[in-house]
Amino acid sequence: MSAKRTPKVSRLMEYKTMVLPALALVLMFQETPTKEYVNTNVDLKMKYPADWELKREKLSDQLRFKVDGKQVYVDLMGIEMNFPASHWQEVTREINTNNDRAVLRQWEEEFLGVPLLLTKVRDISKADSEITITGLLMSNRPQRFLFRLFAPDSVSVQAEEIWNRVLLSADTVSGKLPSEALTTGQQGGGTTPPPTSDNGKTHVLRPRDMAPKNPVLGSQRTVLEESRGTFLYLPEGWSRENDQLSLGATRVVFGHGIGDERVARRDWLQACGRALDRITRVESRVEPELGYLDTGCKGTHLLRRGQKDGQTEVQWVAYGWKGGYFYHLSWFGTELEFKTAESQLTILHNRLAISSE
Repeated sequence: MSAKRTPKVSRLMEYKTMVLPALALVLMFQETPTKEYVNTNVDLKMKYPADWELKREKLSDQLRFKVDGKQVYVDLMGIEMNFPASHWQEVTREINTNNDRAVLRQWEEEFLGVPLLLTKVRDISKADSEITITGLLMSNRPQRFLFRLFAPDSVSVQAEEIWNRVLLSADTVSGKLPSEALTTGQQGGGTTPPPTSDNGKTHVLRPRDMAPKNPVLGSQRTVLEESRGTFLYLPEGWSRENDQLSLGATRVVFGHGIGDERVARRDWLQACGRALDRITRVESRVEPELGYLDTGCKGTHLLRRGQKDGQTEVQWVAYGWKGGYFYHLSWFGTELEFKTAESQLTILHNRLAISSE
């Protein structure tokens, strides 16, 4: 009898034994009604109990369930992260330490044939101390799968075991191992609108739905923080002095930090709030959908007009995030000044990047 070829899906199943205890694997096969979570952007699907709540949010999806009456939730998202595993763990550790959270453990497991980078922290700033477990799947995908489990400390062990049973049901949508590259037709997500050209320069008119295949960074590279080994990329002609970027008469307030997408958005919203304090009345407000910039960063901007001292002030506040680094930009001026600065600000937003390379 000739040997049969092993189907690719069967090969995937061979890797589903190393994430968590054998007991979890047994429990997974109990007769429990389930629903399927599918994320084509990260090429992953999994089954979760039908009585869980799934919420689609702006920056991520979220699964919610209760353990002994206490709320537990898991954020699910895709991120672009091309740094080595050691860099991700280092940035994750620094983010949590800087926010006064105790890093209990950092480790690595094999999941579907690729490393799963895990970090467990405790936050004692809340009434019921909270445990967070972050996992990043080092897959060969434009967007890598990231989850964050949040659970009250008193039920964190049970919550982790329940979530691990869900992880054990995971499979790829494409049928390919996470270590294998996908063809163009297998890539998930939306489409990328073509850029428009003006005198040979590329200007992105709105954020993309997917990260660019070939990110374009500003041509000027300078040291941002020597202690962290980070660099700042700026478009040609722009310069930096402390917390200000400038190009001719255009001056922009520049801020930066490290953190996940939520931290980056919160930092941007705080900058928007400070800008709002400058005016007495809002006349108009435009905020495009969050999307990808030329650099591969995720970002957006706020364009607001309001009254200040009897005149209209234009406010432009933008941010970008990628791989644990984020920045925000703030510009204020008159309508006439904005007409001159608008294209410069657009290029700055689309070409500014922070990187360790």
